[in-house]
Amino acid sequence: MRPRPDPGKPPRFGRLGPWARNGRLLQAICRLWVLGLGRSRASQQETGQARQLMGLRITNPIGLAAGIDRSGQLLPGTARAGFGFSEVGSVSPETLTVSLRRLKRAGVLESDLVHGVNIRPRSGATIAEMMDDYLHCLHALLPVADYLVLNLSSPFARRGWAADPLWLETLLTQAVALRDQYCRNGGPRVPLAIKVVLAPRLSPGQRHGLLLGRGAGLDGVVLVAAPGQAESAVCHTLRQVKSLLGETALISVGGIVDGSQIAGRLAAGATAVQLFSAVLSRGVTIPQQLLERLQPKPDREAA
Repeated sequence: MRPRPDPGKPPRFGRLGPWARNGRLLQAICRLWVLGLGRSRASQQETGQARQLMGLRITNPIGLAAGIDRSGQLLPGTARAGFGFSEVGSVSPETLTVSLRRLKRAGVLESDLVHGVNIRPRSGATIAEMMDDYLHCLHALLPVADYLVLNLSSPFARRGWAADPLWLETLLTQAVALRDQYCRNGGPRVPLAIKVVLAPRLSPGQRHGLLLGRGAGLDGVVLVAAPGQAESAVCHTLRQVKSLLGETALISVGGIVDGSQIAGRLAAGATAVQLFSAVLSRGVTIPQQLLERLQPKPDREAA
């Protein structure tokens, strides 16, 4: 019988598991890795696009979406590629030990890139176990993350949301309570967000869930555009959510390939955007290309 890998042991560079099955993803990982070598500090160039995201200053509104940098080892290269912020993960209990080690190492390297950490439960966890997984990872990651995201976007995670109307409310309330306790004990206030997939028309359940997040004290929502949506539909959804949540920061991800889309989503209410597929198809330095299409704007607090 083949032995199971130790989740606390970092994988060898040549054993990338699912990454190795996507050539473009593997190429992006390698390029960010190489880009991050050679210097102890990753400084970012001012672009005239600096703004506040959930109370954190980012140098520009283009972020690297979760799914490329799984554990924080690519943060120096991500900063040098021109991203304004990065979302590490998703991190689950199986990968928590490795991610903690690498995020602590990134802190020692003094990368000034704002980095969030995306949290998900273990595959196959029960509804009750999913909540425990979210809260366990959140508690462990508070000292090493600039912000934290509870990933509710996968069909597996949405099962908990749909199965019990009180499940999401309990999760969000306990997550905010953990964060606030950490802050009372002397830690910084770490912004919290959720990640959700929304259709062009908000369902009553989605509207209720978003309002629960606002009521619990969440700082942001990462809105995933479903595949195949027209850009006009994505912006319409952003305007709907912005009207519903007011001051809560919105991060839009999905389907972005050019600067006009970024400008449109920012105008529709997003505070920032994230890239994933565009990084795989057009290269890791795509933020530099897209930022040239955006007109400089004064520093502003996220709305």
